[in-house]
Amino acid sequence: MKAAAGRSGMTLVEVLLAVFILGTCLVGIMEGMTACMEVFRAAGVVQQGANLIARGDAEHPFFVKNDPLEDLEVPADGSLLEGWTYERTVEEDEDEDGLYVVTVAARKGRGGPGSELVVTRLLHWPGGSGGSGAADSSNSGQGVGR
Repeated sequence: MKAAAGRSGMTLVEVLLAVFILGTCLVGIMEGMTACMEVFRAAGVVQQGANLIARGDAEHPFFVKNDPLEDLEVPADGSLLEGWTYERTVEEDEDEDGLYVVTVAARKGRGGPGSELVVTRLLHWPGGSGGSGAADSSNSGQGVGR
């Protein structure tokens, strides 16, 4: 039997180089998957917060009878969804006559970055006529962690 003139197979250096390249690619893929999981977690918090705000607005209607500062204010309520609190605060805008800033916050746990959803509404209430001024309101929201 004659020995083959050319070598067949791979050397140890080639195998180590292939393992290094494969390992580097796997690390990059795992980092990408970790980032995706964080986005999914944040999306879940936003979804639960939005559901809590809708539920809180149903339990505590956005309706003004006499004074927006008294009628719309809702202290922290933890009974709507386990582990969450719903709170609505009202402040009169200093620059505009009859303009109120209504802030609704849904907080998971004790709050903190990435665990709350805050929605700000503007309400124009000229006062005195009774009924709701909510038809003249607009919404703007802040997402998680803002």
